[in-house]
Amino acid sequence: MMRMKILPAVLMMAFGLTLGGCSSLTGLGGMSSSVSYNDTKWCVPRSLKRVLNRVADRYGPVTVHSTKRWWLENWWKGGASKSMHLKCKAVDFTVRGDPASVVAFLKSQRGVGGYKHYSSGHYHIDTGTRRTW
Repeated sequence: MMRMKILPAVLMMAFGLTLGGCSSLTGLGGMSSSVSYNDTKWCVPRSLKRVLNRVADRYGPVTVHSTKRWWLENWWKGGASKSMHLKCKAVDFTVRGDPASVVAFLKSQRGVGGYKHYSSGHYHIDTGTRRTW
């Protein structure tokens, strides 16, 4: 009888950790509670979500401002014609911290291809080839 009461609790715990509980675990699944989205998060690659979690762990709360862009939005914002935002492979975000330190940290991350710090204070990371502009 005791086994019957424990099993649902164990299953609920496992289910909660698999789907919802990851937000409290560093770097797992890209679901840190220190990362908030002002744009869609469904298309952000898992590798970039992990990087955003690491940034949040090191520098504090991260706010994501741009993820997926449709071609018209990309054109309107002056984005490159082959922008990684068009393919759901880029993120623009803000975080507090010394920009030189944040850029060095982003550059050291395996999941980051392109990276940039804009004078507006935003950072860009993507999964493309290693580059900055």
